Amino acid sequence: MNEIITKLIRFTKDNHYVDVEDKVPLFACSIGAHIFNAINKCSRCDFDPAHPQNNDFNIANCPLRHHNPPIYTPMSQVGDTRIHILMRGAKGSGKSMLINMFLNEGTGLLYTDGAFFDSVGFRTMMGPNSVTEAGMFGSVDEEGEIVGRPLAREMCGGFLGFEESSSLTDANKKDHSIDMKNQLLTSLDNGRVQKMMRNGWVNYNTRYTLWGGTQPARLEMESGLDRRFFIIDIEMSPEKEALFKKAQHLQSNMTRGDRLALADEAIYIRNWFNTRMLDAILNPPSGVIFTDELGAWLDRDDIRSYESDLFRRLAIGYAMLKDKWVGGEVLRIELDDPLLGLLESSLMMRRSVMDSDVRMIKDAFWMQDIKKSTLLKEISRIITKGDYVAAKRWIDESLTQQPWFAEYTPKADGRRGRKGVMCRIGPLTDPRQVAQKWGKGEIEQ
Repeated sequence: MNEIITKLIRFTKDNHYVDVEDKVPLFACSIGAHIFNAINKCSRCDFDPAHPQNNDFNIANCPLRHHNPPIYTPMSQVGDTRIHILMRGAKGSGKSMLINMFLNEGTGLLYTDGAFFDSVGFRTMMGPNSVTEAGMFGSVDEEGEIVGRPLAREMCGGFLGFEESSSLTDANKKDHSIDMKNQLLTSLDNGRVQKMMRNGWVNYNTRYTLWGGTQPARLEMESGLDRRFFIIDIEMSPEKEALFKKAQHLQSNMTRGDRLALADEAIYIRNWFNTRMLDAILNPPSGVIFTDELGAWLDRDDIRSYESDLFRRLAIGYAMLKDKWVGGEVLRIELDDPLLGLLESSLMMRRSVMDSDVRMIKDAFWMQDIKKSTLLKEISRIITKGDYVAAKRWIDESLTQQPWFAEYTPKADGRRGRKGVMCRIGPLTDPRQVAQKWGKGEIEQ
């Protein structure tokens, strides 16, 4: 394991954190991937005062800004490698604790006093409990100028944390923020914020990394959000709650010497990340190469194509945290044992969260033939929170690839009327049930 990850884990143990040893490395890799993303994309800075579009909108002091060409361009596109993290867990499971450990004002491991005004460190912020689309991404006044300083602009190159990420998705349900989800999707994916308004455009690129938490009942992963987030599943149990109580007692009884030692550890970790950021920006790699062993792991049948990109970003972030920085050479992304452990545990947590809805549908309708229109209504009701279009997309992305799911159009039985598509949940037991793509049967008829 890299030295900085080992120190992070030791810091959490010294602070009596509970059940974080497999989660802290993912946050560390997210920081590494964030630094790499700056190397790859910040030469095209929208907020460079040397090329002003709106003086009030520029960021005067940013240590990430440089003029080096991109080095990672899959499919001839400038690759975005940010790792956005979403933790799912019940109340009191420690979601906010982890985010605050890194981002809390004053004590966070990434927090640097004056980062918004001086060219030092990362910008960090704990997001508000309520935010509008305009507050997050901006709006324009009667002259067509962007109003205020929206969060996506303010946090460019920084880390934005939400203790309850539903404050972002809930805003989409309000008339004044109906486009929140679309803007969130594109800004998390490639950094683009772009919308046409009556008096002008809101159009810029941003490079913030988002960390959030949510309770299971508030988890909304449809409409492409699952492709943008790295999922951390935090389980809660009576035994774990007892450990939390014990940890609180130990934390309360720390001596002054213990607290001073922890402060020294925090300063070391903060300086390490700030130094690594500057070293990487000033002396970047000349390219990137992924070893065949890592490629073989990413090519596994149980990993979906868009997931392989998320795990590839994790590997990049891990490689950026190597103990000694050597710039000017090709960054070789190797699959060592610690990285393999991170990938495997991350895949298990992702499956636990993302496949829970699939298991629910399978259990509810097992060995049944159900009209697709009825299935869509049920999925809209219990999974996509009334979004019928999202329910269609959820079937395409989550059910059509399952070996126990098939769509077919019943053969004509002499009665009048249009035959609708049926869905089979379970193995095909009737030769008349022929698996086919959406609408194919109706076209043939």
